Amino acid sequence: MSNAMVLISQNRKPNLRAPIVQTAVTIALDTKYLISQPPGTNSRGIYMFDNRVNNGSSNEGGLELSTVCNAGDIMSFEVIAINELMGGSADTVKITGFNVSQGNVFGGSEGAPIPYHLPGTSPGAYWLAQAVNAGQQVYQIFVEITSSGLHPIVRDITWDPYITAK
Repeated sequence: MSNAMVLISQNRKPNLRAPIVQTAVTIALDTKYLISQPPGTNSRGIYMFDNRVNNGSSNEGGLELSTVCNAGDIMSFEVIAINELMGGSADTVKITGFNVSQGNVFGGSEGAPIPYHLPGTSPGAYWLAQAVNAGQQVYQIFVEITSSGLHPIVRDITWDPYITAK
């Protein structure tokens, strides 16, 4: 997401605008691959990147992204299915939650990630958070993948990237 303001679409007055996002994290999921793997084996097929490489972010392109943002930044997390239209399928992905295992960058409930319906995205695909405190944090992100087809397969995956706020 760019720094452009976006209209809030649900349960809000139409003249209110979403906060400006300074740090954007995008997660592309190879849904066909991840669904084909046994549960708990998700070391490949997850591609994370952000807009903070000039700030020191590293490990882009894998699942152990180390985002470096500024304390106070509004952060977005967006998941996309990279095989969404392959072969006529329409696999879906959504974030189902976050858990902080170490550190306090989100500042507990004060900056905790929350779902946000961004126009043009599916429900659960986009979340907002705030880097409230300077420091380092390890967090888990929980994602649900649902395959398309007559008998959809649902796969829950989780992994633990990093955030440093300076």
